[in-house]
Amino acid sequence: YRYLAEDVPTGMCFNRGLGEILGVPMPMTDKVLGWAQDCIGLKILEDGKMCGPDVVKTRAPQATGISTLADFMTAARIEASGSVPKPLAVESPNFKVVFLRHGESVWNVANIFTGWADVDLSPAGEAEAVEAGKCLKEKGFKFDVVFTSMLRRSIRTAWTVCTYSENFAMPIVNTWRLNERHY
Repeated sequence: YRYLAEDVPTGMCFNRGLGEILGVPMPMTDKVLGWAQDCIGLKILEDGKMCGPDVVKTRAPQATGISTLADFMTAARIEASGSVPKPLAVESPNFKVVFLRHGESVWNVANIFTGWADVDLSPAGEAEAVEAGKCLKEKGFKFDVVFTSMLRRSIRTAWTVCTYSENFAMPIVNTWRLNERHY
């Protein structure tokens, strides 16, 4: 229950909310989020949109009234340059958004809630990141931009995944707004 109650309102809702802004269909995420919100007693996703009455209790961009890519980039203080995608219209059937959770941390191993404590990956977490990178390489993924939190476990996961997937020439944007919940 703890993982549902913590990870769904933070990570999953952020991911789903950003996907909605980008116009990316996320049918499997919708299915999991529908099940998870029933488990934790929240109404977040309604009629396929991040507009339920409890969306304000999440990290979804919609919780703060953000509904466009321009609004998101402004709130995240991301300047639109030549290397960051312009507002996207999903006309290309090849456009994809990849969401990846950080690998296991040393505190995950000890069953300690991490929040904003800046702990590193465990050896298993490092191996998870390597495998994720290899999998993305095998599937042919090339990235235009990578977003990650300011936390070392997420940054190290992103670097490792990019290295093992041979993605070297794109900006990596670190923002505290992607950090986990802080108590």
